[in-house]
Amino acid sequence: MNEQQSPKAKQNIVRFPSSRRERQRLLRENKDPRVRITVLLRTVCGWLLVVCTFLFLLTNYRMLTPTSIRSMVEYTVAGLQQHEGDITTINYENGTFSDAALFEAGLAYADNDSLFLARPGSVTTMRQTLGYSSPVVETNDDYVLVYDRGGVGAMLTNSAAPVAQLTLSSSIITGTLGQHGQFVLVTDEQGYRTAVTVYDTSGEEVFKYQSSEYYIVSASLSPDEKTLAVLAFRQDGVTLTSHVLFYDVSSGELDADVTLEDTLGMTLCYPENGTAAVLCDDGLYLIGSDGAAEHVLTVASTDMIAFTAQDDILALATRSYTSGARSDVYMVRGGTLSGPYSLSEEPSALAVSASGAAVLSASGVTVYDKSFTPLWRNTEAVGARRVLLTDDGTLCVLYTKNARLFTARSEHSEEITDVT
Repeated sequence: MNEQQSPKAKQNIVRFPSSRRERQRLLRENKDPRVRITVLLRTVCGWLLVVCTFLFLLTNYRMLTPTSIRSMVEYTVAGLQQHEGDITTINYENGTFSDAALFEAGLAYADNDSLFLARPGSVTTMRQTLGYSSPVVETNDDYVLVYDRGGVGAMLTNSAAPVAQLTLSSSIITGTLGQHGQFVLVTDEQGYRTAVTVYDTSGEEVFKYQSSEYYIVSASLSPDEKTLAVLAFRQDGVTLTSHVLFYDVSSGELDADVTLEDTLGMTLCYPENGTAAVLCDDGLYLIGSDGAAEHVLTVASTDMIAFTAQDDILALATRSYTSGARSDVYMVRGGTLSGPYSLSEEPSALAVSASGAAVLSASGVTVYDKSFTPLWRNTEAVGARRVLLTDDGTLCVLYTKNARLFTARSEHSEEITDVT
């Protein structure tokens, strides 16, 4: 015989409502204050999660673009893959490169098809299609600028995704990247001889100077990105006169116009606030934004071998007419010229950084400290196209099909003890 439940037992059974709204009402009106507080906290946390998610998506909407999603997938896949070979080697994905620069803990390099961000061990963290005919790559701590010299395309990207992509109506002559992400493009304009434009990190134009009087050769932002230095020249009869123009980026006002008589400007860099370094066909000038100009080095253009600049450092290699030396290197650090430093071989490429300098020659590469005292050399760099030097003294050697990292402790590196 089945036992029947007593009336008292039946009274203890609580039937929970099937409606979600009714269940929430019962919880909010519960006699136990702990239940009511728990329900309130759960509701508040839920709305906070919704608001935070909305704000995150609003401020990082670029992460949801197809390009960004593809980049993150490629980054994840690259991290999960096992790569064989030397972890100090970066193999170019297409077996070649047009230009490259150090970026974060690896390399930003471009060929005619794409821009790649890669790390040692041949791990590609980002790939972006370009389709440029002559890509040029520049980097700072946070951004990579790549533009098509002679073309109309330019792109600014960070380590995750492009932040600005431009297709201009005029061909690009040259470009530079500021230390905080603003970038400069010099273009060949219709109706004008040339123009120089400063863009912010979103690709919006913040300053533009067009000239039918001058032909603009080069332009660079000061380290604080408040001043633009422009190197240009004009023809007066049979005479070429170079000018260095300093513009206030925010106001567009011309702060100074420095004239360099009877010389042709070749390139300009702005290693210091207030002082620009200008390489001309008769040597090196240091130009102040206050209008002061100093011809610190006289050398014919035919004797110039190699030139490089990085941050506030500049290096120039020239032919030497000193007995026993093939070439000389001059350095500009902090607005001060030093040198000449004699070399027994003619350099094919130079690199500078906060740690010192590197010189590539037919016998390999030699690394120097800030006073240009030789520290170590590596003979495996023979046949390289370029060298790059990090701030901690690591050498990145760019070959035709890959890049390799060398230090003083690498297998074929040897310390230099005889500095005579």
